[in-house]
Amino acid sequence: MDGFLGIVGGMGPLATADFLKKLVEATPAQCDQEHIPVLLYGDCTVPDRTAYIVGKGPSPLPKLLTGIRFLNDAGVRAICVPCNTSHSWFDELQAASKVPLIHIVDACARAVRRAHPDARRVGVLSTEGVHRTRVYADSLQRLGFEPLCPTPDEFARWVSPGIAHVKAGRPGDAAPLFRAATASLVERGAESVVLGCTEIPLGMERQRAETPSLFVDSTEALARAVVDFFQAERTA
Repeated sequence: MDGFLGIVGGMGPLATADFLKKLVEATPAQCDQEHIPVLLYGDCTVPDRTAYIVGKGPSPLPKLLTGIRFLNDAGVRAICVPCNTSHSWFDELQAASKVPLIHIVDACARAVRRAHPDARRVGVLSTEGVHRTRVYADSLQRLGFEPLCPTPDEFARWVSPGIAHVKAGRPGDAAPLFRAATASLVERGAESVVLGCTEIPLGMERQRAETPSLFVDSTEALARAVVDFFQAERTA
């Protein structure tokens, strides 16, 4: 399957479907044949990533590695994982892969730099697992930004319940919770807000439509990074 994009998905299923949609939208294609061929490994049984990080569940790494090996054996050209928290194990996943993994967090941090080059403080809405492993904080700091994250109380009241609503198919119930979390980050000085969990954009469609310039969607950033990678491959 030379030339295929491999996707380790299912975390969660709706977020994976959203990534596929945004990948199609980001691709400058005029017909079916100009799109990027994909092979989806959609394993929704991967243990919860944040639960493991906070000490309340089994490690997701063995199942993530199974997906990486499956896609490598299938002969894909590159792999992406449209789940931000899974990138807490990015080094282990890349080490197990013969082909490049496209990093969602780095792609999103670069998207912040392009969209808001003069920003200094960047808010990060993410899972608590991403917050604890600092994958966004470290990436943004390397680019010169000051990351602002929800407080433990804000994770407990707004962010984590909002993500759970989206996973349960209730994005409308998540919307007011994400709106409250965003308002708190902006009040603390955030000039841009990263949607650093692939469930979060699904619960913020109305708010993003109201103030699109404020937000950077990690799912969209990953889709654009994938398109850039394959366009470079085709012109090499």
